[in-house]
Amino acid sequence: MAQNAQAYDKNRSRRIPAGNLAGEAFWVGFGIITGVLALVAGTRFLTHLLPPDEYGKLALAVSLSTLAVMVFGDPVGKTAVRFYSLWYTAGKPSGFLQNLGNSLVRSIGGIGLGCLIAIVCSHYFHAVTGTYLILATGIFACILVFNRVAVALEDAARERRFRGVLQGGFEMLRFGSAVGLVTILTLPAAETVLTGFVLAGILVVMAHGIFLYRLFHRDRAETNSPAHPDGEMDIARMRTFQSPLVVSSICVWLVMMSERWALQYFGSQQDVGGYAAVYQLAFVPMLLVSNFMVLLIEPVLYQVVEPGGKTVSSDQRQRINNFAVLGVMIFSVFLSVALFFTYPAAGNLLLGGEFRDYSWMFPWLFLAGGCFAAARQLLLQLSYDMRTDLLAKIWGAVAAAAVAAYAIGAFYWQAKGILSAVVGVNAALLVFSLVFVNMRKTAKMQKMSPKRK
Repeated sequence: MAQNAQAYDKNRSRRIPAGNLAGEAFWVGFGIITGVLALVAGTRFLTHLLPPDEYGKLALAVSLSTLAVMVFGDPVGKTAVRFYSLWYTAGKPSGFLQNLGNSLVRSIGGIGLGCLIAIVCSHYFHAVTGTYLILATGIFACILVFNRVAVALEDAARERRFRGVLQGGFEMLRFGSAVGLVTILTLPAAETVLTGFVLAGILVVMAHGIFLYRLFHRDRAETNSPAHPDGEMDIARMRTFQSPLVVSSICVWLVMMSERWALQYFGSQQDVGGYAAVYQLAFVPMLLVSNFMVLLIEPVLYQVVEPGGKTVSSDQRQRINNFAVLGVMIFSVFLSVALFFTYPAAGNLLLGGEFRDYSWMFPWLFLAGGCFAAARQLLLQLSYDMRTDLLAKIWGAVAAAAVAAYAIGAFYWQAKGILSAVVGVNAALLVFSLVFVNMRKTAKMQKMSPKRK
């Protein structure tokens, strides 16, 4: 362990090449904006081509793929971003990539086991959908997990141009493939759309693989300094950091996605389809706005700030987060108010004819998305401080409250009840996050201030 630490200190001068922050911001923004435009256009076409019940089935399948990404992909991706600079400066010891590779193998195994259980259940329970849709959902989940980890590594290495182009390209490809297949085969079904998503995803994963292989090997001869063997200390820290993120990710999924399952159980699949279509156009864009700041700033901070860093660095991180939160909330409140007066026009422009009865949800879901994005931005401080264990406890409590609120809302008032619960849960989450972060800041200041006699 001491030898590893000495090797790390010896090689610490080896830094990731600093990028142009303005250029990086452009490419991060390019990827996100292109993805949003593809999402808006794709939703418009799919709600025109698919009936609401099939769109509802698609939404449930995609929510399961999203669960797989959040349980398997997000923890691995966040760990990759958090420890990439440490791995690079230590001379690229093998432990880092071995850990990520083992995590991916376990992820694919977990997804495969889930698909197998679902297929077996489909033969005994009529409510479970057919084998092809289960397999397509599982394959798409595997693709999304690979994509999430690859994007994280590219962000950590600050290879923004390739990452931004491929992110936007993936969204355009998957929606374009889905719309093309539905049109050519004249088969407006969830299975057709998922097949298009899978075909596009395979191409994108191949592109990521080729790029990362070249990235990891292009500067192998850059330094002659010895790497410390296997990096046991780093691996232990990686596992400590990563394990609680699995719990956090499951809980975040429950907060973000379980409402449509409650609506499916207590309402109808048609309501699920209408709600999910508006959700994609109103809630998700606010998450992408928040992601812009996270993707741009997080890898940079990790390169210059070590765990338990100096007070100045902590203050800088908090100021960046505060500006991001303020920007997200101003943007979401402004557009929510505008949508209260213009949601019929937004529905006519962005939704197919059978989905426009749900246009009234636009301002409320946009506001809820802004609250969620701002709260998540605030809670990032715990990841910076390596307190993912505390983050898991917070998300666990929020998820329990959210599931209860969604079940009660759907049971008594169906779609209107779900919407009220979603807005209430996310507004309460934002208030809690503000209070919690301020309490932590006050406690740190009191701890650091000199004791008076």
